[in-house]
Amino acid sequence: MSLSKKIIILTIFTFYFLLFNFIRPIFAQEELPSPLGNLEMYQIIANAIKLVLGIVGVLALIMFIYGGILWMTSGGNVEQVKKGKNTLVWATLGLAIVFFSYSLVTFIIKKFIEQPK
Repeated sequence: MSLSKKIIILTIFTFYFLLFNFIRPIFAQEELPSPLGNLEMYQIIANAIKLVLGIVGVLALIMFIYGGILWMTSGGNVEQVKKGKNTLVWATLGLAIVFFSYSLVTFIIKKFIEQPK
C-alpha cells in the first residue's frame, strides 16, 4: 500500500471519528452530564478554597518542621539559630495571613449569597 493511500485512509478515519463523536452530538443537542455534578458556583469556590487551605496547611507544617530542625541542629551556630527562628516566624505569619484571607473571603461569599428578605 502506498503512502498516499495510507494518508487518504487515515484522513477518512479521522473525519469519521470527528463527525460521529464530536460534531453529531452538537447538532443532535444531546445533553452531556456536568462533570461537577449538581454544584453551584459558590460551592465550587468553597471546595477550591478548602483544597488550597489544605495544601497551605501541609506547606506550613513542612516549614515548621524545617525551621525546628534548623534550630535544633544548629550546634551553637548563631546564624543557624537565627535562620531557624526566622523560618518559624515567617511560617507563622504566612499561616496567619492565609487564615485571615480565608475568613475575609468566606465573609464576602456569605454576604453575596445571602438572599435579601
